[in-house]
Amino acid sequence: MCMMASRRCFCGRKLAYLNFRDNPLSPEILVNLYCPECGPETAFDPATMVADCGWIMEYDMEGARALFLKQNLDRGITPEVIFDEGYLTWQGFPPWDHELRVELRRRLAPLIKGDMSQYVQTLKDEWLAHVERLKAAGWRRAQQA
Repeated sequence: MCMMASRRCFCGRKLAYLNFRDNPLSPEILVNLYCPECGPETAFDPATMVADCGWIMEYDMEGARALFLKQNLDRGITPEVIFDEGYLTWQGFPPWDHELRVELRRRLAPLIKGDMSQYVQTLKDEWLAHVERLKAAGWRRAQQA
């Protein structure tokens, strides 16, 4: 079971959709979220932060380690493990994937009544093309797809 949430970046201009795999971490573990507009103003600390295409997530690593230990999940926790293994990461591949999925399904909805197989094929084709664009752009989570 996964928990989902949304959070505004440090400057408040961008919204990111977050996913918490298996719920060992609470939303408070994400100390700061920086978008490409506010991220350059921050001193990057690899001991507490992970970067993804201009976005930066800053974690409370002491709190994360304590929560992982409490649940017998001590795995050498690093910001990369938290992010790349989905414990506190994007809901999807980039921070706005949730909105993109909603829009894609809304746009293709008329096909459901007309031709379900065309709807499924179009949805699949467009999603795979989207993932390929994200991979080419260097998004971390898309590289794992």
